[in-house]
Amino acid sequence: MIVVMLILSALAVTAYARISQVDSQARQASLSAFKANVQATAIMAKGVCMSDPQCDSQQVAPSTTIEGNVIYFSQSYPVGWLGNSDGAGTLNQLLDTGKFAIQPSLSDREHATYYLQGARNSAHCKLEYILAFGANSTQPLTIQTDSSGC
Repeated sequence: MIVVMLILSALAVTAYARISQVDSQARQASLSAFKANVQATAIMAKGVCMSDPQCDSQQVAPSTTIEGNVIYFSQSYPVGWLGNSDGAGTLNQLLDTGKFAIQPSLSDREHATYYLQGARNSAHCKLEYILAFGANSTQPLTIQTDSSGC
């Protein structure tokens, strides 16, 4: 009886270790899928902007209408965040964010930070959408993820 109890205990510990990693892996997969969604949306919006003469990058606030929403652009990419509560006119309006929420205090016109709600450490389970322009910038759009806290 004692041997059976020891075997069952060992199996329970092994099963618990695997189950505890499954939720973290699911959150990391969700972060990866959200990154792909953000990247595809930004590239699609850039294509729409480039095909619309009203979305000329020489304007002070270039914009175009996508799915009935006026979206603002910076160098042909949708802006990160304009500081409004609903994300109108920004990348956020084009996305289905699901369990990801924007962090307005870390976001501005050229930058948006999304974190996964319910993560172990949401400060380290996030996606950053960064528009960087200038002489030293080789890539105008950078999308970074931090999954260390998922």
